[in-house]
Amino acid sequence: MINILIVEDQRMARERMEEYVRSDPRYNLVESITNASLAEMCCIQNHIDLILMDVCTDHDESGLDATARIKKHFPNIKIIIVTSMVECSFLDQARAAGADSFWYKDVGQEELLSVIERTVNGESVYPKRTPEVKIGITSSYDFTDRELQVLRHLVNALTYSEIAEKMGVSVSAVRFHVNNMLQKTGFNSKTKLAVAVSNKKLIIPDPDWQD
Repeated sequence: MINILIVEDQRMARERMEEYVRSDPRYNLVESITNASLAEMCCIQNHIDLILMDVCTDHDESGLDATARIKKHFPNIKIIIVTSMVECSFLDQARAAGADSFWYKDVGQEELLSVIERTVNGESVYPKRTPEVKIGITSSYDFTDRELQVLRHLVNALTYSEIAEKMGVSVSAVRFHVNNMLQKTGFNSKTKLAVAVSNKKLIIPDPDWQD
């Protein structure tokens, strides 16, 4: 039997995952917690085979950071990152943390159980890209990687000069990317663009961007 730990702070999502896990006799739900910082202790106190790990948990504890710590000390524990947010960097962050697989919460029971089974069997299951969201009159898929870099700095309230310095480009290059994005989205200001991107959770503001 596969012992599973759930780390999820949203009650409805947590109860739904608990129900999914309990519906399959191959899996045993060892514990269900709301704070990622406690996950490593759970692994010390119990035999855990697989963790369903939310990205953002109680007390602003990061499931991605917890994943990296657990993988360092318990490399054989399989971890599936679960999130409802489309933040475009999460896929890369999950891979960097050592997560075995990645799953979006809005997908149904059969797919989650499939991802669990495939992960237990040694497969790494990741979506090809983040879900598509509408930004103004365009799609999030229409932004280039460079534009997403500029957008992240805009969301974090950096000036054109600060963005240029961080990216190692000219201020005119930053303006060029911003103007392109404004044309694509139909917004008439970079502030409206940044607010829209943040509201759709395509890019989540980083409170420590100045460090």
